[in-house]
Amino acid sequence: MMKLLCVRTGILALLVLSILPSGGCAMMKDKPAAEDLNLVMAGMDGSDGVSFEGAAALLIDGKTVPESSLYYGGKTMDHNQISLYSLLPDGGHPAAAAESGPHPLKQGKGDAPVYYTRMVKEDGRWTRKQASPALDGSNPLEALNPLRQLEELEKVDKKVTEEAGSARGTRVLRIELTAEEARRQLSAELEEKMLAIKPAAPSGAAAPADTRAKAFAAKITLWEQKQAELQQRLNQADIRTVYYLKVDPKRNLPTRLTSNRTLTYPGKAGTSTEETYITQVDFYGYK
Repeated sequence: MMKLLCVRTGILALLVLSILPSGGCAMMKDKPAAEDLNLVMAGMDGSDGVSFEGAAALLIDGKTVPESSLYYGGKTMDHNQISLYSLLPDGGHPAAAAESGPHPLKQGKGDAPVYYTRMVKEDGRWTRKQASPALDGSNPLEALNPLRQLEELEKVDKKVTEEAGSARGTRVLRIELTAEEARRQLSAELEEKMLAIKPAAPSGAAAPADTRAKAFAAKITLWEQKQAELQQRLNQADIRTVYYLKVDPKRNLPTRLTSNRTLTYPGKAGTSTEETYITQVDFYGYK
């Protein structure tokens, strides 16, 4: 349980894996960057479907935590349906295997579980309809839903600017959340993750009632302890969240979304620790 909370939750889920595309000629700005973001979202809403591939990783003091790396792909359909599945780091597609349930999958060094999930948007919320049973009570793919990420960018308090030096034929929007919004967003994500792994009350008669009750009480105590530690760490942390959205200006459609969330919090012996969660997802095959 402790390992689960430390690895899966870390101090949170920080995702952002690739940096921005390199140089090129800066484009003339013909409209404000914030308006560009609105047009991109409208273009996405008008698309019947799109495929995507992405990756996520957690870095601590600049070093990648190997077990945190996740490669994934998926597609959207009919505006309100999305499927996501694990990918091999070389671009393999174990989607069929993922649907059959989690099992070890070689991804470079060590083994990693295979995940699959299908979600539908109902009453403004993304709801899980099908998924491989999660090994730890939560499915990391749900937090990587790129449509949900883009939709949230419309609602959050932020500053939108255009990156200078974008490659010809593209625009790159830089979207930085306010400090308050970055903290609120992370707190909500952590609460959702913690609730997903909260021990369930015992049922059945596999053991005497008093034994089940004691075991459940011990699990709840540990869960509450870890939740308190996580909240304390969160309260002490400085949080900065920045997104980069690469846009095809001719079609007003996103081609890449990168997120970078960095937490800096007090460490041991007066030092500070920096955690960065990076995600990147590329979109292609619009319909």
